[in-house]
Amino acid sequence: MAFSLSSVKEHLIGMAHGGTLNKVRNLEALLERAVGTFLLKCHPLDNIRTAALSSTIHDDVYNYALPSDFGFLVDLIPQDDRDSWDRAFRNDAVQFDLEKAIKNRTVSIEASEGTKVIRINWRSRTPKTLNTMNSLTLNGTWAASGSATGVVRDTIFKKSGGASIQFDLVATGDGIQNTTMTAVDLTDEDEVSNVYYWIYFPSVPTSTTIIWGNDLTANYWTGVAQTAQADASAFRVGWNLIRTPWSTATETGTVAPATVDSVRVTVANAAAINNIRVDNITVSIGRNFDIKYHSKYLITNAAGTSWLSRTTSDDDLLVLDNDSLPMFLHECLIEIAQQLEGADSTFDINYALGRLKELYPAYKGINPSMVQKVRRNYGPSVARGRW
Repeated sequence: MAFSLSSVKEHLIGMAHGGTLNKVRNLEALLERAVGTFLLKCHPLDNIRTAALSSTIHDDVYNYALPSDFGFLVDLIPQDDRDSWDRAFRNDAVQFDLEKAIKNRTVSIEASEGTKVIRINWRSRTPKTLNTMNSLTLNGTWAASGSATGVVRDTIFKKSGGASIQFDLVATGDGIQNTTMTAVDLTDEDEVSNVYYWIYFPSVPTSTTIIWGNDLTANYWTGVAQTAQADASAFRVGWNLIRTPWSTATETGTVAPATVDSVRVTVANAAAINNIRVDNITVSIGRNFDIKYHSKYLITNAAGTSWLSRTTSDDDLLVLDNDSLPMFLHECLIEIAQQLEGADSTFDINYALGRLKELYPAYKGINPSMVQKVRRNYGPSVARGRW
């Protein structure tokens, strides 16, 4: 059930001793504050949503974009044949990162420069490796593409294994290539997988592109130029994980996916960049997941198709049922009383606080929170401070 914002205002007029709400400045902002306060104290059933993650989940790929209105995690659900043990547990950021190589089915909710991401470790299908890039010559020979220079093995800056391959970008479109690798059978991965690689940017470029196939002149796939990291976050100085969907690539000639032995990685930019590194190119099919979560919003448009941080119309809907509505209204009353600073303000605030002491426990007793809490491990692996 949902209530129109005009109905919510009718309730608030009565609770604020009648008259109108004309003296309440910026009522829409007040309601937004009340939503935030309410959702910190209570996780109502009414704003739980289920959505497909925007990317399939892959072994050894950890960062994924969250829905834009994500608030609190309830569940991570495989879309295909979920088993009784298919449950992910939430760890804190340090514990997740320390244990990702040894613990399966764990998640961590983190943020990067103001944007929340979900880190997921759920191993179900091992990716195929095109090239580990540990050597210039052990699996084919890495050479310059275009006018690139300075192709060397770098054992200091690497993401996995013993090394990465470094080059200098002289002109846009330069890169590195290898046309003599051991052939890899990608028949199962053909057009249904993603190609992943790590690339180190000393300064942020315009885009990066990967090409793979039986050769690089007549029979190859050209991936769409990528302008962001795999989790949709912006490129950064340092290591960036790049995801190229095979399904969006363009085929030149006729590629035999059973014998892929050539690959090229290029970078586009208006200016030269020295000391770019590339590491560990893999191909992974992944697995589709849904995410069940509490929205960080309680308001939708009248059609229920858009979730809003702030109402813009009296026809907008407050997505609460009769049992959760009173708690929200009393949080609003506190905000109204604080703002008006009238003769009844102290009375109204104390009254609302008294009612909320009864309402929240009563609601939570019937509808306990399903939000995933962080599992704490106080062993040495996540020790805090000094011992």
